[in-house]
Amino acid sequence: MYKVSYIERKNFVKFDDNHYVLYLNEEQAEVKNEETGEAVQGFAYSGSEPDGGTMVEVKGVNDGNRRDKFVAGLIGTEYDIDRQIAILANGRDTDEHADELKDFEDNRRLVKQTIDELLARRL
Repeated sequence: MYKVSYIERKNFVKFDDNHYVLYLNEEQAEVKNEETGEAVQGFAYSGSEPDGGTMVEVKGVNDGNRRDKFVAGLIGTEYDIDRQIAILANGRDTDEHADELKDFEDNRRLVKQTIDELLARRL
């Protein structure tokens, strides 16, 4: 996990036609201005990429589907599509499957909150 600080606030950037980089886990941070040497108030982000972002695989993102695509992409960093299908298909038929489904649902709720926060940021 990388943590990187910036003077300017970030939310997401398109990496290529199949990927976006999301800047998650935003925190207030003091950042040293390279030009002046003085400390200024900025923002820190932590993620799996060296720039502090988190790469997600998403295709066909537009203004109307951005939230859904980012939620699915971020969930996909924890659960590949085959695992998601298995968890949902198993449901609560055993105690083990019920626990897996609860963990998945908890993750999904957290991902939705995280994406909502990211999309609400004013840059």
